[in-house]
Amino acid sequence: MKEHKKLYKQGKLWVTATLFALAFGITVGAGQAEAATDSATVAPVVQQVSQPVVKIGRGTSQQPSVVTSSQQNANQVPRSNGDQAYVNPNDHGNYAWLDQTNLNSDGTLTVSGWHATNASQGRQYHYIIAFDPTRNTEIARQDITDRAVSRPDVARVHPVAGAAQSGFTASFDLSQRLVTLDRVQIISRYTDDPAGNGNAADYWFTPIVIDRANRANFDSVGAVGDQLVVAGWHASNTAAGRAHHYVIFFDRTTNSEIGRVEVETPIARPDVAKAVPGVYHADQSGFTAKIALNKVNLNHQLQVISRYSGSADGNSDYLDYWFNPITSGNQVNQGWLDGVNLSDGQHLNFAGWHASNLAPFENHHFGILYDLTANSQLAVVKTSQGNRQDIARLLPNIPGAGQAGFSGQIDLAGLNLQPGHRYTIVSRYSTSSEGNGGGGQYSDYWSPAFTLDQHAFCLDGLKMGSDGLHANGWVVSDQSLTKRHPYLILLNNGKEIGRSALNLTSRPDVGKVYGQVYNSANSGFSTLIKLDPAQANGNLQLILRFSDDVYGNGNYDDQYSQTYASNAGNFDAIQVNPTGIYVAGWHASNQAVGKPYQYLIFIDQDGHELYRQEVLDKNCARPDVAKAEPAIYNSGNSGYQLGFNIPGQLNHHMVRIIHRFTDDAAGNGNAVDEWSSLVSINAMRTPIDYRQPSEYFAYPNLSQLNNFWIHVRIGQNRVYLMNNNDVVYTMYCTAGYYQNGVSTTPLGTYYIQAERGNSFYNGSLGEGANYWTSFLNHGEYLFHTVPTDRWGNYKPGEAAQLGINQGSHGCIRLSIPDAYWIMHNVPTGTRVVIDN
Repeated sequence: MKEHKKLYKQGKLWVTATLFALAFGITVGAGQAEAATDSATVAPVVQQVSQPVVKIGRGTSQQPSVVTSSQQNANQVPRSNGDQAYVNPNDHGNYAWLDQTNLNSDGTLTVSGWHATNASQGRQYHYIIAFDPTRNTEIARQDITDRAVSRPDVARVHPVAGAAQSGFTASFDLSQRLVTLDRVQIISRYTDDPAGNGNAADYWFTPIVIDRANRANFDSVGAVGDQLVVAGWHASNTAAGRAHHYVIFFDRTTNSEIGRVEVETPIARPDVAKAVPGVYHADQSGFTAKIALNKVNLNHQLQVISRYSGSADGNSDYLDYWFNPITSGNQVNQGWLDGVNLSDGQHLNFAGWHASNLAPFENHHFGILYDLTANSQLAVVKTSQGNRQDIARLLPNIPGAGQAGFSGQIDLAGLNLQPGHRYTIVSRYSTSSEGNGGGGQYSDYWSPAFTLDQHAFCLDGLKMGSDGLHANGWVVSDQSLTKRHPYLILLNNGKEIGRSALNLTSRPDVGKVYGQVYNSANSGFSTLIKLDPAQANGNLQLILRFSDDVYGNGNYDDQYSQTYASNAGNFDAIQVNPTGIYVAGWHASNQAVGKPYQYLIFIDQDGHELYRQEVLDKNCARPDVAKAEPAIYNSGNSGYQLGFNIPGQLNHHMVRIIHRFTDDAAGNGNAVDEWSSLVSINAMRTPIDYRQPSEYFAYPNLSQLNNFWIHVRIGQNRVYLMNNNDVVYTMYCTAGYYQNGVSTTPLGTYYIQAERGNSFYNGSLGEGANYWTSFLNHGEYLFHTVPTDRWGNYKPGEAAQLGINQGSHGCIRLSIPDAYWIMHNVPTGTRVVIDN
């Protein structure tokens, strides 16, 4: 031992010298990465040469390397093919390399490498020594003299004694030292002492660093049945020798231990050993531990501790790993009810999502139907969980948010849901699988309330036939929960005239849109309300009713349709041309049943009939009317048209046109009428031509009139030839322009005077006219033609205003034939009335 200490002391001094040299940039050793020195020292000195640090842990294997000696020595030594043939006695190098170091999970350190030097001559024993450089103590040694490993590769490079057999492999059990061991240094020693001391030639390899990290990981945390279960692994070299492994459950909120479980059978974890090589028992570092959920408060901050201890109770000589808290103590609880569906009338289906950071522990999920109005639970079902990656993106910090979806179905039989009540779906995560989960720890999300008070309907089709009103569509109401008898009722001016019980049929399209309304997927109907269409003669309206009475009376929920006409029509076209009139339109009436004749009748403003004619082009297709007036009999074939030459008795009249259905061939008898607005029957010439008469019809024969007079309407630019109150002819005119709101043509009643003539010219005004007739001041205010210039030519610009604008200096301008007719036919003394 004294010799050993001497050797160690000398080696230590050598290391000190090496560090000093390195500090001042002096190269120690020979070659680029050569584990050797070029000194010829062969004395029994422990020699340490700089080599890359070896760490036991990740990447423990080193690349095997044999470094070439100096080219000078290589040239001096003759070589043979294969193994070394000669030894260069002048090579004083000390060469070595650790090819591989491996600390197994059982604590065994295995090293392999080679050591070659001429100093090995005369030192026939070869030892490999494991040394603790931190505590300056030898750990163990192995005599490998008889276990030399052939290394011809080394012999080919280094011409020194024994190079061809310089390889070695050695193993050391470090399991009892790993708790405190941080480095191991390997010494290769050639010595002449069988015990491995005495005269020696040493090579000190760079210390191997022992992994001192404390590593662990949770693989899973959650609830299984009524227990909280954690699983993971914990591995560290500092756990070596501590035979007892505990998993401790700790409540940080109350700062108290809840319970502990000893891991009696470690779980094999070859994956951990592969990930963290060189760590004691990493391949047996797995664990699983359980604790009853009723012993923990999930609303507290809970933490798990993995402990390796040297004592049986786990309370002393221990190494702990504190995992991150598995519950935060601050509960996150969010959710949403995507929808409730009662459309099939037999089930209440619901779906939504509920995310809670306690969901991994409260792993039983329930859907609870709660009546908020009655303040009572009605039903509970276990739900199906669903993937919701949208929620995972929305709430990335909540465990299990990606599986936050839920859906369930509640059988409505026996539930006695009540119309008008407010309900909610409660989503509940619970530690208990019994009942509604209320016996365990639970987290609830109360969805927004929904009220069973909705109803809706649509009349897809109506058609009045000779046998009554045909109707189809759909009707839904939450009231049908208790009012199970549907009816369709027809009102006429607010009084019922017929009803029909409905047999509801499948309407999945309605169920899709109105899923939250009870039985909406079975809401279709097609029915006939039997009646004589003649009964429906007023304003019609339909009631869609759900009643608790089999006959449709008693308690009921009504929905009212729009009001429908029973008689309607329109005059689409009333066209009056110079010689004829064309009338087209439609008329539909429930009263038209049994009335095959149609007439157009023309009535004047006093209600006197002027003309009638039977409509023969009738019952024309009008699908637009059928759509707009579905409750009227034959509305889809209600079109008609009639054209004829204007008879004299209609001309110059303001009339109303009656379209009539009647059972009388002459147009009288039982009738249903549709009236137009006022229409002017007037055959006036268009476009206006000052060279032509204003009408296509002939001027009236005054001898056949009993009260002829002239009515001038300045604002209308018209002169009306009257017989009593009837217009017998209309002329275009231009009267006096307005100045400060007053026309230059005097208003009032005047009489045709005797003065009249063929032409005149007013030099001061620079214009004249033809065929003039005086009606005031004996030649001052006249009826005459459009103006002429001094040469008697008609002025086109003034003529263009005829019948359109005012513009004279006070006279009444007319077309040439109209002025000529007045001058030659209107007798003196005829009354003239002029107004605006």
